[in-house]
Amino acid sequence: MTLQPISQIHPEALYLEPREHFDKALVGVVASPIDHWPRVESMNVAAYNIDLCVNAIQQWLGCTEIEAAEWFEYNTAGAWQGEGTPTFIAPEL
Repeated sequence: MTLQPISQIHPEALYLEPREHFDKALVGVVASPIDHWPRVESMNVAAYNIDLCVNAIQQWLGCTEIEAAEWFEYNTAGAWQGEGTPTFIAPEL
C-alpha cells in the first residue's frame, strides 16, 4: 500500500465527519487499500491514521480512550459507505 498526497484523492472519495475533528487524522490517499472492503482498483480513497482517529473521537465526544476505540471500531472502521469509503492505517512503530 503506497500513501499518496491528499491532492490525488478521487472526487467521489468520502471524508470522515465531522471534518473539524477528523481532518487532523487524514494522512494521505491510497489507491489500493489493504482492507476487507470490495473496491474498484483505480479509485484513490482517503487514508486515516487509526490512533489519530481515536484521539479525535475522544476530543469530540469527551470520552475515554477505550470508549473512543470501541466507537471507532463500530461506527467508523466498520461502516461501509460505498466505493469511496475511507481506509485506516496503523501508525508506524
